[in-house]
Amino acid sequence: MKILIALGFYVIQPALWIGVIRSYLIYRNRLKKERAIFNSAIYEDFYEGRHFVRSLIIFGVLGSIILGGFLSISLPWLIVYEALMALFLLVIPWWLLPVTIAGISSVVTLLLPTLPQLAPIFKWFNQLGIRSASVNPINLLIIFVVVIGLTAVFIHLNGGKFDSPTLVRNQRNNKIAIYKFNELSIFPFLLFVPGDWFHTSFPFMPLFQIGDHAYAVLLVPILLGLKFSVRHSVPRELFLKLSKSMYLLVGVGVVLAIVSYFVPTAVLPSIIVLWLGYYLTLMLAKRRDHQQSFEYSEVMNGIRVIGIQPETPAAKMDLKVGDVILEVNGIKVANDDEFYRALSTNSTYCRFKVLDRNDQLKMTESAIFKNSPHEIGVKTYTQLSN
Repeated sequence: MKILIALGFYVIQPALWIGVIRSYLIYRNRLKKERAIFNSAIYEDFYEGRHFVRSLIIFGVLGSIILGGFLSISLPWLIVYEALMALFLLVIPWWLLPVTIAGISSVVTLLLPTLPQLAPIFKWFNQLGIRSASVNPINLLIIFVVVIGLTAVFIHLNGGKFDSPTLVRNQRNNKIAIYKFNELSIFPFLLFVPGDWFHTSFPFMPLFQIGDHAYAVLLVPILLGLKFSVRHSVPRELFLKLSKSMYLLVGVGVVLAIVSYFVPTAVLPSIIVLWLGYYLTLMLAKRRDHQQSFEYSEVMNGIRVIGIQPETPAAKMDLKVGDVILEVNGIKVANDDEFYRALSTNSTYCRFKVLDRNDQLKMTESAIFKNSPHEIGVKTYTQLSN
């Protein structure tokens, strides 16, 4: 029963449902954008929701089993974190940076009793019966490292797997495709909150006693996600490198946590160092992307592939976004009409001569849907609806 009540606390959180709605809106906006560009969407399925639920279950179970039973947080941290998460999702949804929220919450909580500028917040908490019960500050550092680590795993699992283009213009006013990763999840993390506020305000909440201290058992919603645009790199490769850089940052965080265990005053500087390190990691990834000369732009000597529909002949071929199709069935192509005219020369089979992003030639071939060359599954600039 106590587990069900703890789960109920997670389910009734406004931030969770704002996140669910936000994930659905991301999906609807992507679908609308793809249909506006190509008249038909590249990815009809709600993969953002699938990733949301998968991460919710996997991270919630593993995170709570491995670390949840050992960590406690103060009630002020919980309130600040939940408020910021709801605010970021509702008011500034384009800035889905969970590390930002965890960092602000941890720093504010640590400074709450010491900074006179934050005294009004502390006084307001006291008026509500919310007092800062004793919590080892290292718990906040560990939670911060966990958020960075699970964000890295989230990006590793999902980043760049679905190449949905957005069209912009470069400095020469040519159309180019960019690829955005914009996904989130909110997973339940088992944490203990010391103090008697929950017992006084919500008598039904599951509590247990350690010595003279009472603890509430809660499944706290924790936000994961990122919005990041790729202009020049191979999206999947860039996000794999980004996640590996974040894993290194997590390693630094583990070392800082060990140091902070013996030197408690190092907790706050460690959180700030990791916080800055996270943004530095994002900046370096963005810089690596901009340093590449390649662009997903229109070409004159062929047809640039900027999207590939799943479960189509194109998805079975060795095609990648950024490739340029030079010939179809031995016929040179440079526009939409030539492309489909060449496909029609063979009603069941096609053979492409392709120039990849590294200027290497390759040949690829596949059977196609009988008498349906328009269902090949390749999305190109020549198919734009506007």
